[in-house]
Amino acid sequence: MKPLMSKLVLFVLGITLAFANAASVSAETVLRVARNAAPPSLGNPLTSVGQPGSGVWSALFDSLTVIGPDGALEPALALSWDLVNDTRWVFHLRPNVTFHNGAPMNATAVAAILAYLRSPEGRRFYISTEVDTIAAVEVIDPLTLAIETSVPDAILPKRMALVAVPEPDLWRTLGPDGFAQAPVGTGSFKLREWGQATGRMIFDADEDSWRAPIDIDVLELWTVSDATSRVQALITGQVDVLEAVSIDDVELIETSGFKVWAFGGAQVASIAFRTVGNPESPLQDSRVRQALNYAVNRELIAEVLFGSSADPASQGASRGTFGYNPSLEPIPYDPDRAKALLTAAGYADGFPFTMEVLTGFSTVDTLLYQQVAQDLRAVGIDVTVRTPPFASWLRKFTSNEWGDTDAFSLMWDSGAYADAIRPVRNFSCAKAVPFFCDQSIMPLINQTDRIMNVKDREKHLQGLLSAMREIAPALLLTTATQRVASSKRVKMLTLNPPNIAYHSIEIE
Repeated sequence: MKPLMSKLVLFVLGITLAFANAASVSAETVLRVARNAAPPSLGNPLTSVGQPGSGVWSALFDSLTVIGPDGALEPALALSWDLVNDTRWVFHLRPNVTFHNGAPMNATAVAAILAYLRSPEGRRFYISTEVDTIAAVEVIDPLTLAIETSVPDAILPKRMALVAVPEPDLWRTLGPDGFAQAPVGTGSFKLREWGQATGRMIFDADEDSWRAPIDIDVLELWTVSDATSRVQALITGQVDVLEAVSIDDVELIETSGFKVWAFGGAQVASIAFRTVGNPESPLQDSRVRQALNYAVNRELIAEVLFGSSADPASQGASRGTFGYNPSLEPIPYDPDRAKALLTAAGYADGFPFTMEVLTGFSTVDTLLYQQVAQDLRAVGIDVTVRTPPFASWLRKFTSNEWGDTDAFSLMWDSGAYADAIRPVRNFSCAKAVPFFCDQSIMPLINQTDRIMNVKDREKHLQGLLSAMREIAPALLLTTATQRVASSKRVKMLTLNPPNIAYHSIEIE
């Protein structure tokens, strides 16, 4: 038996035995989902944005607002919000909401997490950047909260979509690490077990939640790191839903009788350039960074690897994102221009270049980075590719402690609040611990959130994206289409990008 087939047989057998042991819940409606990783910080929702954490935390927690399937800002724990003046927002909270342990969710609970994120201890967490402009929080009454900002902040309600609200007494008593083991929120599901030994996270529906699940009693999230094994788990009926479907697997999945749900992505794949903490790097010169962008054939990558379901990147935002600049064309493939820029910068003979990239999310990501490395080598860049585990990558991304690494894979992810300023800040001095910093662009970035008129702000963002393209903080690649596959028993499935809205899934 071939080694890969042997692994698949063992994998399927292992899952089958595990499900046989779970027969006691057979009377309940169970949804089983295969995903590539579990959150390294378990149930602490303050540590990162996006997968793999957000897909779990969105089931456990709520925030004041949420980005809906169409990218529009929608009510969540807050039913409405008002801009009283340029620096004062008032949020009106949803009544009769309780945490999983029965404690009331109110303005005091929201104020507690905002105060924590503004404290020295809270500042170590990634989400704390969303409260940078908050100067004061006032609890007006149990269902009314006022937030004063130090400067006008046009997107404060969007920022609040990223601030999950944990049960404040438990957060205070257990501390972040203890709470991560036993999280309590107001979400549709409550934790039964993390399943660190089995790779199976289990969550029970909270029927008292303000957004109780429509059809699901038990949600099981299976961690399966190998993309091929995830597809096999779906086809053999071991799971009902498969996250992060590669374009290469679509035909096999559909011809096997399963449905592929495609959603317009809010992400742009890139290789982020590290200049902070890397003072001797050739990447300090913008001509070098531009040269690397011209050296890569992103049109070939989009067509061959993604079957034309992705677009060559023109900027750090995708269509449908607020601020997207439709006048920008994709960056052309021009190796001659790349060589000329390298020569002008004093690197006619190239230079060593080490990048760390995440793989295992799809069957094509390894091929993607191989193609990037091949194109860069063609213009004289001596590329070394490393593939760290996600936990290691996340630690380095948060701390910018990359050692001798020059660049790393990173999405321009606008999905967090469907606004281009989010990824722009990540690729600038504004990031809590920046990996790239060009002070010349900061006045434009800082001005963005102070423009309260929607049309004026959109025009400003379009200009900012054009300017970011010129300073080239990353090697832009392609936009992404997010695909999820499911069995026929799943009648309806939607995303609150980039997360599956588990509570709204309808089951036959």
